[in-house]
Amino acid sequence: MFQSASSDGAREYLAPGRILVAAADTRVADMRTNAFRAAGYEVRATSTAAAALELAGSFDPDVVVLDAGLPNRSGFDACESLSKCSQAFIVMVGGGAHDSDVTLGLELGADDYVVEPFADCELLARVSSFFRRRLKIAGRRTGPGLAIGSTRLDRDLHTLSHGASYASLTALEFRLMWCLGEAEGRLLGRAQLLESVWNDTSGVQTRVVDVHVAALRKKFAEIGAPLRITSVRGVGYRLDRRD
Repeated sequence: MFQSASSDGAREYLAPGRILVAAADTRVADMRTNAFRAAGYEVRATSTAAAALELAGSFDPDVVVLDAGLPNRSGFDACESLSKCSQAFIVMVGGGAHDSDVTLGLELGADDYVVEPFADCELLARVSSFFRRRLKIAGRRTGPGLAIGSTRLDRDLHTLSHGASYASLTALEFRLMWCLGEAEGRLLGRAQLLESVWNDTSGVQTRVVDVHVAALRKKFAEIGAPLRITSVRGVGYRLDRRD
């Protein structure tokens, strides 16, 4: 299903990290497990949502590859639970999903949603992109946080705080907020945000940025942060202070 890097100049995906695979079909789980292990990752696999949640606590994965159609509890339920108790990137996989399924997955905390059938290596490439971003961010660290006026983004805790109030951010909400915060007052295009935050250079239209911007706006309101994300139709977004 996936191809590994080769000596003819093909892209290498090798990177250390832990991946949890949750797929209802054990053959699919085995296939993905073998592919990720061949690429150098440490992998655990399961076929139920309940087992995935239990493994997430003991295995502490960096990335969870989660089927939408898991038995007992749906993958969407598991995604919502994982987004609240884990800092792992969540990649949902759904067969022939409707746009509403993709939007629901992202709103419940998924960082990406891959619609089956997908091309060979696509899932591996998307998962590996999370690890590359993590390394890039680690290499740019200059301090524990970012101050945007009276609001603070904490890198270690993955929180956005204002005064005594704070909101926890998912991994991708944090990356998006950091990107917007560093460019405060400057308009960033959707394509630029997709490349910087999601490492996506495909140019394919997607609502993933819009969904995560909406989530950030909601968290601004929850903590009373004097920030606003201004949207420019057909272009992108800009973070501004209101204090």
